[in-house]
Amino acid sequence: MIQGHRLSKGFQPSRPSDTIPLKSMLPSTPWACPSSPDIFRSLSSGVVHVWRVHLDMSPRQAALYRTDLSEDERERAERYRLPHHQHQFISTRGILRNLIGRYVGIPPGTLGLENNLQGKPSLTGPPHPSLQFNVSHTSGMALLAFTVEHPVGIDVEQVNRHVSDQDIATRYFSPREAAHLATLSPDKRTQEFLAYWTCKEAYLKMQGIGLSGGMAQCEIAFDQDGTKATVASIHDPLVNNCLLFRINAGRDYVGALSVNCQSVEVLFWDWKD
Repeated sequence: MIQGHRLSKGFQPSRPSDTIPLKSMLPSTPWACPSSPDIFRSLSSGVVHVWRVHLDMSPRQAALYRTDLSEDERERAERYRLPHHQHQFISTRGILRNLIGRYVGIPPGTLGLENNLQGKPSLTGPPHPSLQFNVSHTSGMALLAFTVEHPVGIDVEQVNRHVSDQDIATRYFSPREAAHLATLSPDKRTQEFLAYWTCKEAYLKMQGIGLSGGMAQCEIAFDQDGTKATVASIHDPLVNNCLLFRINAGRDYVGALSVNCQSVEVLFWDWKD
């Protein structure tokens, strides 16, 4: 099995006040294609699985995944106005069900899933309290994370989006982060804005509170090579109860993973149906 990023005991992230510019390129993330169904048994309290899904599927493929969805999920898919967006939602949700089914040994169409008020999904049937998971999708790409016992959050964003990054940072990031971004060139600012955004969103999703938890209430500090990060509360800069990893999800995509534990191994898999 391919081993992902591991947090070393000697890792000391920078404090938010010591802003370190990120490298121009995020190092490659070691994605691998599973060679055996045995990989589903490798999930444990010390191992996280992250799955990458390319959402370039045909309407016919999406229709096959639709058969595993609940009535509520099908209604949610219908709310998307564009067929392309419907197919991406259906495929993401269908693959989520397929992966959960393989981890717990239950047909995907029989699983009970529900979202909390902030949209974080959980498994309600059959009961499996130790399995934790999270999902994120953007145009053309989805990332899904699975752990045992430890809450997890994940986010993926498309790099080439045209966003008003400085305006958003001023409104939703901490004053220190917004001030740092304002010093950067437009290209560099977009890169670092997405690094902050994905880490913050993954962290808030891990907590189960989503963006409503307040992006400005946590600050992100990156390590020297920019692949790992830590989150610090504005009110208590020493708080550090989780791991944060940046993810290179492929050309034009960046992501982040947050896990509520102190040491973990991350394995990165490509979904192939």
